[in-house]
Amino acid sequence: MFVGRENELTALNQAYEQNKFQFAVVYGRRRVGKTTLINRFVQDKEVIYFSAVEENEKDNLQRFSQAILSFDSPNLSSLSFPTYDEAFQYIYEKAKTKRIVLVIDEYPYLAQSYPAISSILQSHIDHDYLNTNLFMILCGSSMSFMENQVLGYKSPLYGRRTLQLKISPFNFDETRQYFPKMDKEAAFIIYSITGGVPQYLSYMSETASVKENIMKTFLTPTGPLFEEPNNLLMQELRDPGNYNSVIQAIALGSSKLNEISTKTGSTTGSTNFYIKNLLDLGILSKTVPVTDFQKQRNKKTLYAISDGMFRFWYAFIPKNMSAIQRGQKELVYQNIEKGLSGFLGKSFEELSREYLWQHISDEAIVPTPFSQLGTWWGTDNQKKAEIEIDIMGFDYEGRIGFFGECKWRNDLLDHSVLDTLVYRANLFSYQSKILYLFSKSGFSAETIDKAKELDVHLVDFNDM
Repeated sequence: MFVGRENELTALNQAYEQNKFQFAVVYGRRRVGKTTLINRFVQDKEVIYFSAVEENEKDNLQRFSQAILSFDSPNLSSLSFPTYDEAFQYIYEKAKTKRIVLVIDEYPYLAQSYPAISSILQSHIDHDYLNTNLFMILCGSSMSFMENQVLGYKSPLYGRRTLQLKISPFNFDETRQYFPKMDKEAAFIIYSITGGVPQYLSYMSETASVKENIMKTFLTPTGPLFEEPNNLLMQELRDPGNYNSVIQAIALGSSKLNEISTKTGSTTGSTNFYIKNLLDLGILSKTVPVTDFQKQRNKKTLYAISDGMFRFWYAFIPKNMSAIQRGQKELVYQNIEKGLSGFLGKSFEELSREYLWQHISDEAIVPTPFSQLGTWWGTDNQKKAEIEIDIMGFDYEGRIGFFGECKWRNDLLDHSVLDTLVYRANLFSYQSKILYLFSKSGFSAETIDKAKELDVHLVDFNDM
């Protein structure tokens, strides 16, 4: 099933139709569907497709040669070019007379086995390929490598790309397209525990319950997601044990650098190194209060697990590992069910912020466009207490403040949440304020009446 990726596919096809040399860089985390997108793009085109693997220079060159030569005839696939330079020269001769798509998938593996490859490619682009109809795609899962060693200004390939696509996991709307017959709440739960990663979604059944899907994928030792975080860390990082400790510390409540460092028993320098690599992989995120976005350094920086699958796994699997391995998945799911609502609260906050971004041009929902939207935490000087605001933002001139609270609860949202929102918004001195309440299950009659009186926007999950 091919779902979503309309913008990416359109961008690739528009570039292809220009009928001149194109160099596209496609990258994103593992399992996100990069290869599926590329296969969809090339399905009706003449293509040389090569996927590098973790092997030596000679073996990669042999397989690269086979991919190139089999483009002409399967009978030539047993031959090999003596060098990469000659392989790229052969492609040049072919692309002089016809439109050819050259795909090098998992390019970081090729560059690892033969570091000079980027310089050789740069030379062929500058001296040969610019005068051909070649459409070249470099694809990779190592986001830090692709951003620094392919797109970065120190790379030999810097400035040569004509198109770059960073492939992200599906959003909630795309996840619902993937499961068109699934109940909306169930789809949201599946979206939250998979992070919208297409391969993880493919493990889920549209006809099974949330419970059955979680049991099959996470709570069975042979399930596809039971060891997935460890597998990914081993694929991407040299010292997965230390990275695992950092993630585990954050999962257990440590959010500041010094807290994580203390929890893991590492120096702040080492911890900062591990965090940076996890940020590059998209496993972690760092946030500051929205009012501090412009500050270069911020003591209020907090770190969180941003990848949905990692967040779910570390929240529930390690502490239940022994029970899972003993086959007690029914008992483990009962424990998960107790904490699932709290887990989904963070996902609902993210969905609510995304909802506002999607409706930024809809004056009925966002009367004035905001320039920044995030979250906020700090001190309530009136009550001498620390507080958090789920959604906060401001307009381009800094005159209008946006404030929102999000509640993932099974009961109607009562007016006390509205009162709290109004109180916290009044702690700030914006000329005017726009307020929002987001609720999983709707609002009490009293909340609805009071919201009309105060001009507060009420948004029900079913309408999002």
